[in-house]
Amino acid sequence: MLRLLVLRDLQTQYTKFRLGYLWTIIEPLGMAIVLWFVFSMLLGPRKLGLQPYLLFLSIAILPWWWFTKGISSMARVFQKNRGQLRVSLLPTQMWVLRVLIVTMMEFILSLPVIVVAMVLTRSWPGPLIVLFPLGIALQFILMYGLGLLISSWAVVIPDLARIVRIVMRAMFYLTPVLYSISNIPPGIRPYAALNPLVAPLGLYRVAWWPEEHESSFEFAVSLAICLIIFVIGYFTFRRLEPRILKEA
Repeated sequence: MLRLLVLRDLQTQYTKFRLGYLWTIIEPLGMAIVLWFVFSMLLGPRKLGLQPYLLFLSIAILPWWWFTKGISSMARVFQKNRGQLRVSLLPTQMWVLRVLIVTMMEFILSLPVIVVAMVLTRSWPGPLIVLFPLGIALQFILMYGLGLLISSWAVVIPDLARIVRIVMRAMFYLTPVLYSISNIPPGIRPYAALNPLVAPLGLYRVAWWPEEHESSFEFAVSLAICLIIFVIGYFTFRRLEPRILKEA
């Protein structure tokens, strides 16, 4: 049933626009090019991120796109599907998992953007590319826990979806998307590592820039935060599940 729901959502996503699947590539690629032009060309060399900067941006933009789209959708998933929740025999968490898998598939289908960036910059990954799937798995666990947590509390706090959108805008600049964690002053780098996205982004980039994981401490902190969020999200959802079904 989950597979059928995901396939239906993807078909709907790609058939309601004329360009269909191409939008999955055009949107993140366009955003990466604009950011590269602004921070590399208009503002000049600022030692922001690592070189080649277009590839550096592209590798982070795609998982960030997945993260923001998935979390924003999961924040309102139960309100959006109230009618179906009343009559569905599916496990309640299936609705969160459905959104997560759909957005993950869109992320995977957008990976040709990285190939385009590699061709344009003539930069190829090293043997640590084997860690890229681990980054996907870690981000999946993080988003599932965060999705369960936010979607559950969104039933209790109706304004939470709006708050999430504001937080997402701030997180874009607090997350090493435009820059590397090595650009952060050493004194505050441990605090920056509290951002759970540091670990998966490092796993995505390490194949091209091995120095991204010179410090195992920041990675360990971020990884621990990911797992803690998953546990908190799971048990919060279990506690609030009766209320979710009652409010449906």
